[in-house]
Amino acid sequence: MKRRDFLRASALASTSLLVPSFLPAAFGGRMSGGRFGKILVVIQLSGGNDGLNTIIPYRNDAYYRSRPNLAIPAAEVLPVGDELGFNPALQALRPLYDGGLLSIINSVGYPNPDRSHFRSMDIWHTASDSSQYLSTGWLGRYLDSECAGCEQPYHALELDDSLSLALKGREHNGFAMSDARQLKRTTDNRFLQAVGKAAHDHEHGEQAAYLYKVMVDTQSSADYLF
Repeated sequence: MKRRDFLRASALASTSLLVPSFLPAAFGGRMSGGRFGKILVVIQLSGGNDGLNTIIPYRNDAYYRSRPNLAIPAAEVLPVGDELGFNPALQALRPLYDGGLLSIINSVGYPNPDRSHFRSMDIWHTASDSSQYLSTGWLGRYLDSECAGCEQPYHALELDDSLSLALKGREHNGFAMSDARQLKRTTDNRFLQAVGKAAHDHEHGEQAAYLYKVMVDTQSSADYLF
């Protein structure tokens, strides 16, 4: 989901309404209890964010001196402490913070940064040290560890056009989609349904077998969500 789309939705709806309608139905009854009693939701707003105008140091004179045209007036800031406050556009998040349901972590980075946005994203997605270069993500490695032997391909869902590195493991990956209804319509195709139900392991090599598995997993995920 693009940052602009998310912000537009958050301006029109409460936090509960930001959750896609299919998620409560899909996960509410089927993953309650046991080891799947809780669901982790990660909202990543990719792209540049003006941190100083998001969580504002409204008592710091240097902030106003360095930003004569961009600084948010102190009178408009929503204080959350003696020194920091929310941008007024984040009014909907204030009750969550006041209720102890939202935390703010400022100045997060890695030692001796090279100012590369791409490298920073790789570190965030892989949870690696700045000197490490990993090909698996922190959520993907969790899936490898906890979902060995799981038959369902939909334990981790991403609302996007492509799968993030964070959800890529060595053996298990998350599942990415941008429109669940379109996914269901596509997989309801009679030809795809017939091909998916047929046995192909003995007919094709490893590459083709992998493609068939992806197709079957996609159909299974679509059926699960609806």
